[in-house]
Amino acid sequence: MIRQKLEKLISECDKHLKRINNACSKMAIFMPLNAESFQRLNEDEIEHIDQFLFRFSKLQDAIGEKLFILLLDFLQEEHTKNRPFIDILNRLEQLGLLEDKNIWLELRKIRNNIAHQYEDEPQLAAEALNAIYAAKSVLENVYTLLKASYVEISAKA
Repeated sequence: MIRQKLEKLISECDKHLKRINNACSKMAIFMPLNAESFQRLNEDEIEHIDQFLFRFSKLQDAIGEKLFILLLDFLQEEHTKNRPFIDILNRLEQLGLLEDKNIWLELRKIRNNIAHQYEDEPQLAAEALNAIYAAKSVLENVYTLLKASYVEISAKA
């Protein structure tokens, strides 16, 4: 049951990552942004940004709200659903499934910042978009490590 849920979730995460990478490649021609270039974005460019932000958020949510816990459940850790999130991060770090919990906390901070800055103030929005665009590789690395760890663990099980 847990294995099936993990397989389905990994497939979902793979789709999010594929769409993030697609949007990211389309954004490469106009990134990084500044206040002026942000204000000059055309509708297609805004759609690429929207797709990137949406999928980045979806992937981060899938990892943080589901994958972390399912991996711990798969490893037969106890009381995963009732643990404070920081304890889950600490345990994942102890198990080598997460290189550094602070990286995840920083990713959350960057993502939350975009929600407060997007479109209202061009300079702040440009800075927030640049930060989340740069954080894409970090999120991808976190997911890749989790997925590779699951594949390795499940091959032994």
